[in-house]
Amino acid sequence: MIFCATGVDMSSGRDLRDQMNSDAVADAFSFLVSGKRGYKAVIERKVEPLRCSGCNLVLPDNIKFCSECGTKVTLPIKK
Repeated sequence: MIFCATGVDMSSGRDLRDQMNSDAVADAFSFLVSGKRGYKAVIERKVEPLRCSGCNLVLPDNIKFCSECGTKVTLPIKK
C-alpha cells in the first residue's frame, strides 16, 4: 500500500482518514518507532489557530466577537 499525506491509500483508492485516530494505528506506529511492544509514542497533531473570518486576526479560544473588526466568531465544525 502507498499512502499520500492525506491518508488516502493510493493503490486501492480507499479513504483511510477515519482510521488515523484509532488506537491500533497508534500502537503500530509506536512499535515501528521503538521496536518494543507496549511503548506509547507521543504523536503531535497540528492545531490550527482560531481566526476571524472578517479580518483574519488570530483569536483566543473563548472570544465571541473579534476585538479588531467586531465580526461574530463562528467555531469551525470538528469532523
